Amino acid sequence: MDVQRKSIQNLTDSLDATREELSLLYRSFGEKLLQDSADPTVPGGALPVDRVDTWRNLMSARELDTQAILDIKAAVARQQELQQFRRELDKSRLGIESHYTDQLRDAGKAFYETYTEDDSEFFASTYEKASVEGSAVLSLESRLESLRSELESAGFLGKMVIQFKISSTESALRQHQGKIRQILADGARDLVESGVLEKKFEAGELAEQLSSIMTSLRETTAKREEMKKREGDLESDLAQVKQTLQAFHAESNPLRRMDELHAQINDTDKRIETLAVISAREYCDKFLDEDGFSILGSRGDGNDFSDMGMYSRQLENISALRKDISRIRRQIEILESTLRMDSLDRGIQSMERTLGEYERKVAHYQELMETQRRNIQAAHEERAALEESRQIAEKGLSDIR
Repeated sequence: MDVQRKSIQNLTDSLDATREELSLLYRSFGEKLLQDSADPTVPGGALPVDRVDTWRNLMSARELDTQAILDIKAAVARQQELQQFRRELDKSRLGIESHYTDQLRDAGKAFYETYTEDDSEFFASTYEKASVEGSAVLSLESRLESLRSELESAGFLGKMVIQFKISSTESALRQHQGKIRQILADGARDLVESGVLEKKFEAGELAEQLSSIMTSLRETTAKREEMKKREGDLESDLAQVKQTLQAFHAESNPLRRMDELHAQINDTDKRIETLAVISAREYCDKFLDEDGFSILGSRGDGNDFSDMGMYSRQLENISALRKDISRIRRQIEILESTLRMDSLDRGIQSMERTLGEYERKVAHYQELMETQRRNIQAAHEERAALEESRQIAEKGLSDIR
């Protein structure tokens, strides 16, 4: 029995493997049928037009989804590359702007130092503001010198007060110095942007120091313009990438969108596989029965696989697998029937033994019942005799009285 069960298990495994092999063969054969039916150069389409159209639509949808994933991946990679480039540009731009501001301050200071009435038209306001702040700076510097002198001769408490005043004065001095630098930088910026410095430079009207600064400013300005162009190109490229992601509905979450497309492709693949398997089965059923035998007749009838057309080789392979599956199923059925019959035989034997035991018990109880019947009959007879004797005795007693 254990041997039979093991045989059934082995046959079941073999059946599963053969069915899987047949399923794969159906799929590959179905794909060929669909491809050949869609190819106008292959004669005699084996499948109906609507089936082929459905397959074409599924394959087209799969191709579009696959290309969409590739395009999204490329767009995301490009976006990350551009974002890294933007960070690098921002860093470079900050350096250039910082250097440009320093140059403007130097230019403003140099122009301030060489200022004449001829420059009042375009620099008077800056000069006046800077002069006011410069006066405040001089006043604060003078006050600092006085406080430091007082600090040397002051007592302990006096030093604490003076140090506080020094700290406050230094803070005010830094603020006014910063204002001067900003005023001069803004003034120089106006001179550069209005073209005044450029005209004076071209005309040779600038002092040597200011000319040197102007040369550096030219270089820095060219770098700023180049930076603006690169930033404009970068923003244009980022906008194109954004449009690409928007077109695929992947702008907000590209990874999730790709997962959705992968799921669509998996679903499409299942539908394509199902279509291929169904197409292959239906085509085979025109020539083969479920057990793999030709419905056109056997070789003895003059029929052969070569009579089944251009797909005779596939039909022959599928026929062999169908026959194997039919054979294995019957072997399993026979073994399972044998096991069931053996089980029934053991059950019958057990029931027969139980029935014999019941019959023996029935015979024993029937014998006991017959004994009881005789005992009951004897008891009735004895009682009747006693009843008769008692009546005779009662009558004799009455006669004596």
